[in-house]
Amino acid sequence: MKQRTTAWILLGVLLLASCAKKAQPEAARLGGALAGAAEANDVSENAASSAGKAALTLRALIVDGAETGNLILAGERGVYDVYTLDASGVPVMLDGAPAEASALRDGMRVELTLGAESGVLTPTGVAAVTPAALDGAVESVAAYSLGTRECPGGTTYDLCGLYLQVLNDLWEKDAGLNGGAKYASVDLSAAPGGLSEAEQFAVAWAFARAHGVEALTLTYDELIEQGYLSDAAPKGAEWEAYQWADGVLLRITADEWAEGETYSLPVVKFSAEKWRSPLGAYFLAHCTAVWSELGTWESYSVGAEAIA
Repeated sequence: MKQRTTAWILLGVLLLASCAKKAQPEAARLGGALAGAAEANDVSENAASSAGKAALTLRALIVDGAETGNLILAGERGVYDVYTLDASGVPVMLDGAPAEASALRDGMRVELTLGAESGVLTPTGVAAVTPAALDGAVESVAAYSLGTRECPGGTTYDLCGLYLQVLNDLWEKDAGLNGGAKYASVDLSAAPGGLSEAEQFAVAWAFARAHGVEALTLTYDELIEQGYLSDAAPKGAEWEAYQWADGVLLRITADEWAEGETYSLPVVKFSAEKWRSPLGAYFLAHCTAVWSELGTWESYSVGAEAIA
C-alpha cells in the first residue's frame, strides 16, 4: 500500500512539472515586454552602469513626436513593443557626439539605455493597450541620422510619418463621418513598405490619441469577428452589409503597382479609405508619394477622391 501511495505522489509531481513548463510560454506571450528578456523584446544587457549593475539597451524607431520631444517609439519585436518618452533632460548622443534632444527626428533609429531597476519592462500578465511610459527610466539615448550605417534610409525611412499624414488628412475629409466615434481602427496590414506590427500599432495609437478616440489595429473582417460591427442590411436581405455605430475604420492599401520611379526617384503608390457603413465612406484613390532628394517623404498627391 505504501509503494502504491508513493507512486501516485511521484506521478502527481511529474504532471505538475509538465504543466508548469507549458505555462511558461503562455506567460511570456501575455506578459509583453520583459526586463532583460532579449528573446521576447530584443532587450539586451549592456555594459555595467556606474552603480555596478547591468543596464538594458532597447533598440527602437522614433515613429512620431520628435518635433516636440514627446517621442512615440516602436521596438523591434511584437505588436505591443511600443513606448512613449519625454526626451527633455535625457542625455542624447547623435552619431557618437553629444547633442540636444532637438536633434532627434522622426524616422531615426535609436538605442535607449535604461537603468537595470527601472521596472518598466516587467510582465503585466495581460497584453498592453497603451504604450509603456519610459519617463524616468532612460539614462541616455544614442541616435543615428539618415545615411549612417545604423540608419541607412531607403524608402521605408519615416514611412510611419507619411502614413500619419495621410490618416490625418483622411480624418478631415467628410468630417461628419467621425461624429460620435469612440474607436478608430487603423489597418496598415496591406500598406506599402511592410511596417512591423509594433510600427503599425504605434501609428494607430499616435493617430487615435491626436483625435481623442481609442486605437485599434483590426481589419474589416476582424472587426466583424470580434463583434464591433452591426448589421446594416434589413432582415432577410439577400446581401450582407455591416456598419460601425461607434467607430471608424481607416486603411491604407498598396495599389497594383506599389512601387515605381519618377525621375529616378523611388515612388510609393497607395489608396486610402475611411469607412463607417456602406453609405458612409470616403476614398483617396491612386495616391503617389515621391522620395525626395533630401531623403524624406515630404508630401503625396491624390489621383482621385470619392464619397459613398
